[in-house]
Amino acid sequence: MAGGVVDKALAAKIAVSVVIYGISVSLVPIYNKKVFSGEICWSGGCAKSFPFPITTAFLQLGVVALALIAANIVCHFCSPRLRSGGNSWIFGPHFGYKLRHIAPVGVLFGIKYGITNWGLALVPTAQHLLLQSTDFVWTVLFARIFNKERLGFLEGVAVVITVVGAVFISISAGASMDAPALGLAVNLLTPIFLALCITTLRSGAAEIFRPDNCLGGSMTPFEFTAIKLALSSSVAFVLAFILENAAVQESEGAKHAESWWIALESFPPQSLGLVLAGGFLILIFQVNITWLAGMTSATAVGLVGEVKVLPQLLLNALFSLKVDLSPMSLLGAAFSVMGSILYASSSVQLKRLLLTRQGFRWVSRAGVEEKLTESLASSQAENASSDRVMESGQAIQA
Repeated sequence: MAGGVVDKALAAKIAVSVVIYGISVSLVPIYNKKVFSGEICWSGGCAKSFPFPITTAFLQLGVVALALIAANIVCHFCSPRLRSGGNSWIFGPHFGYKLRHIAPVGVLFGIKYGITNWGLALVPTAQHLLLQSTDFVWTVLFARIFNKERLGFLEGVAVVITVVGAVFISISAGASMDAPALGLAVNLLTPIFLALCITTLRSGAAEIFRPDNCLGGSMTPFEFTAIKLALSSSVAFVLAFILENAAVQESEGAKHAESWWIALESFPPQSLGLVLAGGFLILIFQVNITWLAGMTSATAVGLVGEVKVLPQLLLNALFSLKVDLSPMSLLGAAFSVMGSILYASSSVQLKRLLLTRQGFRWVSRAGVEEKLTESLASSQAENASSDRVMESGQAIQA
């Protein structure tokens, strides 16, 4: 019954990762919103507002990337076991291979996090959450197109139920959509980039963590995240120079136009420390989502991301000292929970229900490792094996 034990262990890891995801992803926008508006106070006063959301993304991602790179280097040189075992490290061999599979999600996440903070600064938090409610639809679509992930009939129904629940919750919280046109446009772009991030993260993690690749599957989620966020912070840095300078602010009609690097020179150290402190939440969230993507699928990560509306709105209500118990909010919560339970219970079955031209039929899943999710790892391993066979055949012919 070893297979059952492995499945239970995997399910336990995924459950822990989902809880960490829900808490960390809920706190990030709430904390950053308070940083942008200067609402963080202590006994001696309040932090100065920092109205540069893309620069905030660059600073937070950069700090986390540097911390992870430093930790990876220290662990490598302080552990003879890691060095003698040939384990992967940040400046180890096959860096081009690592970059090839991590760069897509790194670049996309830099764009996504930058425009997320920008959109958060342009509209209230509740409306920001409402405009994010379509991200799961994009994730399922891109996972099917790029990662070839297939949903059974029950999983598809679960997707629809969960999306409906998220929309109900967000409508209840949003109340009205009186946000400016720029705010709406920026926030509607975010779900698309988020879906692309999840899809490329899953494909990159499935390849990098394969035990039969050139790294021997020895790369950790920490090293993966360090490379990813180094790229993301670089992208956010470029975006900050382009979009958060005095010329752009003047064109938008700002009364006191100022470039972010000028503002940073006179920014109080305590307030800057609070901006950088948000990187701690980013650290937890990013390492955890890499771990989750390696264990599951893009669709599964997208589902978890859709259910995040529940803890986000709950924590937002708690920090605002009010809780929304309206019928629409409760109905949305019920739909989201039902959808997630249906998806999880369907995914752990040995067979999945398909709707074909001949009607419904139960089809056995390809392998035990697909009981929780559709995995890319096995198909990529087969492709790599085929490539090696072809190379061997060509060498023999030569």
